[in-house]
Amino acid sequence: MAVIDTFLKLMVARKAERLVLMPDEVPTLFMADQAIPLSMPTVPADLMKRLALEVVGGQGAEELTGDQPIEGNYESDDREKFSYQVSPQGEACRIEMASHVSREVPVANPTPPESTAPPRATEERRPDVEGWIAGDSQGPLSGTSPPQRDPDSAVLVFLELALEAKASDIFLSSGKSAQMRVNGAIRSLETSVITKAQILQLLPEAESKRALERSGSVDFGARWKVAGQNCRFRINVFLHSSGLAAALRPIRSRIPSLRELQLPEDLLELTTYPSGLVLVTGSSGSGKSTTLAALVDHINQTKARHIITIEDPIEFEHRDAKSLVHQREVGANVESFSSGLRAALRENPDVIMLGEMRDLPTISAALTAAETGHLVLSTLHTGHATAAVNRIIDVYPGSQQAHVRLQLASSLRAVVAQRLVPAANHHGRVPALEKLIVTPAVANSIKDGNEHHMQSAIQTGAAEGMITLERSLAALIGAGKITRETAFRYAIDQQALQKLLE
Repeated sequence: MAVIDTFLKLMVARKAERLVLMPDEVPTLFMADQAIPLSMPTVPADLMKRLALEVVGGQGAEELTGDQPIEGNYESDDREKFSYQVSPQGEACRIEMASHVSREVPVANPTPPESTAPPRATEERRPDVEGWIAGDSQGPLSGTSPPQRDPDSAVLVFLELALEAKASDIFLSSGKSAQMRVNGAIRSLETSVITKAQILQLLPEAESKRALERSGSVDFGARWKVAGQNCRFRINVFLHSSGLAAALRPIRSRIPSLRELQLPEDLLELTTYPSGLVLVTGSSGSGKSTTLAALVDHINQTKARHIITIEDPIEFEHRDAKSLVHQREVGANVESFSSGLRAALRENPDVIMLGEMRDLPTISAALTAAETGHLVLSTLHTGHATAAVNRIIDVYPGSQQAHVRLQLASSLRAVVAQRLVPAANHHGRVPALEKLIVTPAVANSIKDGNEHHMQSAIQTGAAEGMITLERSLAALIGAGKITRETAFRYAIDQQALQKLLE
């Protein structure tokens, strides 16, 4: 399905007379000379060029290099007919589509007869496990998800538009228009209503559908061709009171460096520990997994180590550099985080990257791995550094907590609490950090269960590389990256932030 057809669907649904698309502007519908901008991002110039090629077809591509308007008729995949005028404007162009078509004008890019269209696969294919074991490059041995069919063509078009808008998350809900998250805010894209069948088509295999019916949600990774590129997505499909929904997160193919993530370079010191547990914490969508990926990539690029990652699903693909990297996906390669960790202890790794410490078996296995000479990097859903310590201890029964405090005091090396804060220029978000380094004094506080002393250690531990969230926010204000109002909204201790700014 052509991308232009998505805009034309909206035009038909709104009963508009004309649609005007211009580079770096919001698409606009016209009804009785009333202009109605659509609730969607501006259309970048390079996408405009692609839309123009879709409208005029291959035979009209050469005319786009001139300076004269091109006129003709266009037929969508739905057999709706439109007249068009494409006006070249240097490297970009202006496109105007009208619903009235003169039948005498030949269609620029007619839809091929149904008899010549390739048949659409309808059967659900189960993973070819034997093919994976034999070395099929499309299976888990290459760090990918099981083979799966493409989603509905309308969903693919929306994914493309969302990626153009640099959306961090995409939401599909049956009976509603699709939505996306851009710079932390939810934005609606006025697409046609998403159906339950379109969401079910995302599922990679019959077993995923059975898991959805059993537990009400299912996680998996997928790789689809979007905008001419192979793109990976982390997906959760879930049932809710009104139907079915899916949350999709695009996964970047290239691992960003700490500098690109606007994170301090001193975080690289966390990769120098020979063993122990290093945690990156924060809320969902705060960039924890991306930070971990950057740290693992640094080890891979600079040290000769054996790295094993256990993820659900694999989010970044690490290519061997100086290190040997084995990535394992929960569900595809291992049964669970905890079973993958136990197996990793027999696979002689130097570094273990654990996607998330979710439950008691996983936390217990991670502490054991950290105690037995491995560097374990993982994430935890907590708001600040000291809460991460309490979260781990609280998972255990009361009778075991004293022993776990001793175990954690000896194995924990550092906790980085991360949150993304809106930038001052309203373009994107920047990370603010709280960092706890486990010094002997902090280790004693963990043993004694003294959270107040741990927080005091962060406030006075700048020499050891520690930083409070408020000091990080103050530094971002000083660099002009965020506003004072934003900093106070995200600060835990507003009085401490006020004193730092004074």
